[in-house]
Amino acid sequence: MADDLCRVDFEPVGKRVDVPAGTTLLEAARAAGVELASVCGGHGHCGRCRLAVLAGAISGQTEADRSFLSASELAAGQRLACQARLDSDVRVHVPRASLVTSQRLQVAGAAADVAVDPAVRGWQAEVTAPSLTDHRADFDRVAAALETEHGPALGTAAGLAAGPAVLRQLSPLGRRTGWRLTAYVRGNEVVGFAAPGRAPIGLAVDLGTTKIAGYLADLETGAELAAAGVMNPQIAYGEDVIARLAHAVREPGGAGQLATAVRAAIAGLAGELAAEAGVARDQIAAACVVGNTAMHHLLLGLPVRQLAVSPFVPATARPLDVPASDLDLDLAPGAFVRLPPCVSGFVGADHVAMVLAAGLDQADHVAIGLDIGTNTEIALSRHGTLTSASCASGPAFEGAHIRHGMRAADGAIEGVRLARTEGGAGGAADGAVNSAANSGGDLRVAELRVVGGGKPVGICGSGIVDAIAELHRTGLLNWRGRLVRDAPGVRQGRDGPEVLLAPAAETGNGTDIVVTQGDVDEIQLAKGAIAAAVRALVTATGTDDNEVAEVVVAGAFGTYLNLASALDIGLLPRFPRATYRQVGNAAGAGARAMLLSAAQGDRARRIAEQIGYVELTAFPGFQRLFAHAMQFDEPQTHSTGR
Repeated sequence: MADDLCRVDFEPVGKRVDVPAGTTLLEAARAAGVELASVCGGHGHCGRCRLAVLAGAISGQTEADRSFLSASELAAGQRLACQARLDSDVRVHVPRASLVTSQRLQVAGAAADVAVDPAVRGWQAEVTAPSLTDHRADFDRVAAALETEHGPALGTAAGLAAGPAVLRQLSPLGRRTGWRLTAYVRGNEVVGFAAPGRAPIGLAVDLGTTKIAGYLADLETGAELAAAGVMNPQIAYGEDVIARLAHAVREPGGAGQLATAVRAAIAGLAGELAAEAGVARDQIAAACVVGNTAMHHLLLGLPVRQLAVSPFVPATARPLDVPASDLDLDLAPGAFVRLPPCVSGFVGADHVAMVLAAGLDQADHVAIGLDIGTNTEIALSRHGTLTSASCASGPAFEGAHIRHGMRAADGAIEGVRLARTEGGAGGAADGAVNSAANSGGDLRVAELRVVGGGKPVGICGSGIVDAIAELHRTGLLNWRGRLVRDAPGVRQGRDGPEVLLAPAAETGNGTDIVVTQGDVDEIQLAKGAIAAAVRALVTATGTDDNEVAEVVVAGAFGTYLNLASALDIGLLPRFPRATYRQVGNAAGAGARAMLLSAAQGDRARRIAEQIGYVELTAFPGFQRLFAHAMQFDEPQTHSTGR
């Protein structure tokens, strides 16, 4: 090993990398493929990339280290990976809560059946082999056979064509199969060849800020063959859209890093899905990718500087068909990737896909759809008219900026129920974590639901919403969102008042898991932004609360969200006559529909063309709406529908 290289061993993940001295541990983790949480993109502003240095020398403590880590944690070797630069070989421990690779990912989503009419179809051909009396070129004889056998059904009056990559596939395949072939045809272009009887396969992708959900479907029958999700590796450069745009603009080669990372992730996901379904990668003859406008631009390598500054204008909002090879995707050699239209700088094709899958464009009643995430997109459908808005709800729902926050991975608290006891702390229900050690002793945790069922190590978004709703219900949290300092169950912590959910003796990492005033503040900001955005849409469209008949909640976070808790804290506004339903990954369902049906693609185009957009920063009185929405109302009864 060269003198200027340092070796980093990451435990217990079992990865090792050699990097130049002076490299940060976060950069080393990226090089090793260890995906550390990094909300701020490695600028020392979030405190999420914690590691423990077990051996070796690193640079001195920084102000960011001292801001996020206690004296005892620093003494134990804990550091922020983005702040620690290598002076020698080191061995580090990566806490489970600092990893982003094991998050539970929601890929399923409700969608109506669609008539299968894809852009790519498979056609069988039996071709006369070349001979001394038939000197036609390989493609000419195949094209003639296809046009003879299938005639007008091909719809190729201009004649069939194929690019060099497809032609390179044809000659050896035809001779191997005795000139019995399946041709994958898109319009008048052959995009791939396969052995006889091999149906064309389609890939649908929901490219989210946090996760990437992928689906394989048979383009002849519409049957789903495989579905899976992976983390978006761009998280290593920042968990929110703005941090990634900043990285793309400010860092030399930053845009290329983001594009390369996400393209590799989609390519890897396609390979995993193909293996699971038992199909060849070159059978994937078409793809459809939806995402917000920033993800769309970063995938394509489009300019993004203008997305980050007012008036937040995309480079293009039109639907695009891009050769898969241009995106480094190893699919059928001539396959194209369809990117449906965006609406604005902050309302992308994923929102169009959600509207389509949830049927909001065809609703005969007033309906509101929310796709909740780091950015939350909202659509209001009223008498055939669609109006949308987008708000930056922040990464708190992913566990970021929460003291013991984490993603919905094993060990994350995802549900909480508190109870008061008579004359003392009493006992917790079987399997529950009892917080009787808390001051006062008359508040207990009656139930903690933990992802994976083991001991808790942190709390994810649905869990923190549940906990705050319970604190509000039991009177520990007032209408302004302040923890009541002198209330039994509230104790003074390192950074102010806090409530204990699980004592160190009963957690998986030997640390008290608490809800702090800072945690409440983060959720207040997020829920205030969403509720105010909904209220702005209702006002802008002249909608009366009694007219709203349905509220549709989409997205991974929305899937696991306790609707009752969301209503109790005002994350979801109450509409007296509305039913509330959760539809899972509706954006993914919409992408599948567009993959399988050209008619659904046309419908998506019409949705994008007709949808109105409300820019919240210019909406009169939005700051007043936001301030009011941050408050907590009195708990009420409510009705939800599934």
